[in-house]
Amino acid sequence: MPGAAISAMQVAGWLLRGWRWIVAAVLAGAIAGVGITQLMTPKFTAITELTIPPTNLVVTPNDLYTANFQSDSQILDIESKMRTITSGNVLRRVIDKLGLIGDPEFADKPRLLDLGWLFDRPSAAAQRNALMSALAKRITVTRQERSYVVTLSVWASEPAISARLANAIAETFREEIVRADAERAGRAAQGLAARLGELKAAATEAADRTEEFRRANGLQQGPSGQPLSSEAMERMNGKLTDARARLAEAEARYNEVSRAVSLYGVQGGAVQSQTLSGLLADEAALRRQIATLSQTLGPRHPAMLNAMAESEALGKAIKAETERLRRAARLDVDQARVALDTLNQETRALRGSVSVDDQAQVKLRELEREAGARTALYQTVLKRAGEAAERQQIDATDVRVISPAVAPLRATWPPRPLIAAAAGALLGLLLCAGFLAGAGYLGALRLARSKAA
Repeated sequence: MPGAAISAMQVAGWLLRGWRWIVAAVLAGAIAGVGITQLMTPKFTAITELTIPPTNLVVTPNDLYTANFQSDSQILDIESKMRTITSGNVLRRVIDKLGLIGDPEFADKPRLLDLGWLFDRPSAAAQRNALMSALAKRITVTRQERSYVVTLSVWASEPAISARLANAIAETFREEIVRADAERAGRAAQGLAARLGELKAAATEAADRTEEFRRANGLQQGPSGQPLSSEAMERMNGKLTDARARLAEAEARYNEVSRAVSLYGVQGGAVQSQTLSGLLADEAALRRQIATLSQTLGPRHPAMLNAMAESEALGKAIKAETERLRRAARLDVDQARVALDTLNQETRALRGSVSVDDQAQVKLRELEREAGARTALYQTVLKRAGEAAERQQIDATDVRVISPAVAPLRATWPPRPLIAAAAGALLGLLLCAGFLAGAGYLGALRLARSKAA
């Protein structure tokens, strides 16, 4: 086709012939670019930076929240908090705090061809929702690579407004994190407090059941902390030991008296009493007297007869006293044996009672363990509820603003007039060059067709 043989030189010639149009288009594009930037609403972007660590401060050794050291979980935690910045709770509070409802910055421009806005007044809720949506579109939240630093940027038509919005959103976001943390701690405290009544009733019931079983089975404890039956058994064992000692002592005394009398007669050293000592002394004196009288008097002498009669009477008295002492020793043995037998019977009866108490002690210890476990659980939950209630009052969040927003000196949109003029000039140049090239091509095509005809 003839139009296919167009060269670059031809295109350059077409452009050179229309250089005046190109210059005019460049000037017009530059002027239009600058004019458009003057007509467009400027956007001033304020930037603030926050640190959002994945875990809170550890204010107690046994905090409600456990620290998670897995990187994936930490990133999820940070990104979840980043989403909170543009959440409805934060934006709603920012709107109320700054009084943005009815603010000209966010007011919708009335549509000239649609007069429905004059009659259909949106409700306060609808206005708030629309304002939240508009405000959310102005917010940009990004996280810097390999850090906990989050950049929050907000744009507005005026520098001071953008800075005020950025700082208000950052502060409200931190307050929302603190409030959410306090609410979680409060819910935990309420849940624990709700369980305290049941746990206290269960612990009291277990303690009462244990005490009732102890009273019903006579398992009351003495001053030493042991059951009364055990203390009674210990006392009985002490009495048995004393009774056996007394019996052994009485039998030893009786055996000694009997052996001494059989071997040495009444003069045995083991047979001693005050009466017998007096009688033996009288007998010794009487024997000395008889020995003296026998040297001077005959055996038929009245004095000798009286002395011999008196000696015989003393012998009988000594023998009677000796027998009395032997019977007394025997009586002591019998009494000690009777006392020991009585204590043995009482011990057997008490041992049977202790055996029954031992079986009851097994059940009692089981009840005590149950009561102790419930009491320990109640005390643990009580302490935990107190810690949770105190934790609710403490701000343990580590979210903080490290770079407050300041009013920007220059708008981020539209671009500066020099850049807008350059862009407009370039656009005008391209449009004009395209138009001239197209016009030249069409002219060359018509010329080729006319020649061919």
